[in-house]
Amino acid sequence: MSAAPAAVHRPALLDVDDGVDLIEYCYEQGWTDGLPVVPPTPGKVAASIAATGRSPDEVVCHYVERQRDVTVEHVAVNAVMAGCRPEFTPVVVAIVEAIGADDGLHALNATTGGSALGFVVNGPVRTALGMNWRGNVFGPGNRANSTIGRAVRLVQINALGSVPGAGNESASDARPVLDRATMGQPAKYAAYHIVENEEDFPSLAPLHVERGFAPDQSVVTVFGTGGHVQWSVHHEATAEEVIGTLAHYMVHSGQLRRAGFCVVVLPPETAEVFVRDGWAKADIRQALFDATTRSVAWAKRNGWTLTGGLMDRRGGAVVPADEDARVAIAGSPEDVLVAVAGGPAGAFVHALFPYAGGVVSREVQMPKEGA
Repeated sequence: MSAAPAAVHRPALLDVDDGVDLIEYCYEQGWTDGLPVVPPTPGKVAASIAATGRSPDEVVCHYVERQRDVTVEHVAVNAVMAGCRPEFTPVVVAIVEAIGADDGLHALNATTGGSALGFVVNGPVRTALGMNWRGNVFGPGNRANSTIGRAVRLVQINALGSVPGAGNESASDARPVLDRATMGQPAKYAAYHIVENEEDFPSLAPLHVERGFAPDQSVVTVFGTGGHVQWSVHHEATAEEVIGTLAHYMVHSGQLRRAGFCVVVLPPETAEVFVRDGWAKADIRQALFDATTRSVAWAKRNGWTLTGGLMDRRGGAVVPADEDARVAIAGSPEDVLVAVAGGPAGAFVHALFPYAGGVVSREVQMPKEGA
């Protein structure tokens, strides 16, 4: 029997003297990620809530492990602090909904591993918000990409209770430190914010369409990741050669698994090779899965960890059943998620590997005109 949801607590409205530096005040309260935040004044928060077309008390997700309810108002406050424009807030809400839909994503908020959030944005919302799917797509420079990712991190800190700094607890901050990451990683600031290029390669169906949504729906696809690797495929002239090189590196990445997913982000220079050779994303997924499939016996004999369990022992004794059991870069071809993004020059393919939890897609609910 599941526990009853906790009572919904609304953010308190604080009366701060005019002479107080509000940015420093936010630091003193522990509300930041270490960088300055925009003070969440009532007018800014109200505008952020209004942009969602939802009630401020509507529960976006119920965080079972910590018995916390996160409301639209909670999300709006943190979106303001992250620097989001009001119209960005529905995307943040959809991402938080997705986090709450998969209990495995609790690891993002608590693990000692340095996991971070990753999300792919698809559909009309990309252009409506002026998001970047071209050069430096993973990096800084675009307000919507960066602040949406940062807003989710602030929600994790301030609403989900994932205060960072294990080992640095002090009497001045009474909040428990529940983000137990040993090292963390830079993506914990603004997530892996990936926006897909849907315009330049129409034969490569967008990720949200492959996952069952209509092309005109705006969708976020959310996952937890331990990080990414980048591989050069500049000298590979055919689709088969690209797959061969990627599979070679993937097999030797220590990421072969019995279940789970892999996210592969193709830059335009590489996407052009697949399109020219008549490949669809389904062909890419199947080819990567087939080319990385090995027997469990092979993996053990070659000293690889089977990452179906993050802390499995490397290698291990081979038993008869291992000859027929299989591991690959993902649990199935459908679990190899492919997105196109990045600048026009540079054949650098990126792969993001999972860290607990699954992949969750949620439609971004934008308020209707005149609502």
